[in-house]
Amino acid sequence: MNSPRFLLVLCLFALIAPASAQLVGARPIHDAALQGTGKQVDLILKATPAERDVRTALGATPLHLAASNLDPSALEVLLAAGANPNAKDHEGNTPLHMAAFSQKSQHAQRLLEGGADPSLKTHAGRDATSIARKVMAHEVAGVISLWILKGCKPGKPC
Repeated sequence: MNSPRFLLVLCLFALIAPASAQLVGARPIHDAALQGTGKQVDLILKATPAERDVRTALGATPLHLAASNLDPSALEVLLAAGANPNAKDHEGNTPLHMAAFSQKSQHAQRLLEGGADPSLKTHAGRDATSIARKVMAHEVAGVISLWILKGCKPGKPC
């Protein structure tokens, strides 16, 4: 996991990411959510279920971090454990905002199906679609826009 490419990506992410994504977890659940697998997250949650909602110093939940993970299984485990897909960090970012920023269309789709509200805005007034467009995450913007256009309801497959 500590390959030079990964460290470079992490450093670049720290420079341009919203503040809520700049912290590699203060606790094992945060590290597992951001860089680990669903199996690792599941092991932590089985030992200490309350870790599901523990926040970083910047207000990010494990689900915020999992929305940026290359492995979608961490996000799946957290949603199955009841993590709040509409939790806001200190800047008003939700996990859907983080998936948009990280250009993770599969994560965005799963968050929408898991109850994420695409209309929620950050404190700066940006919804997840506008963030996706800002970072040129066209596939994520398309997933969210299609969800809205079809009149899909949060928490239900569409």
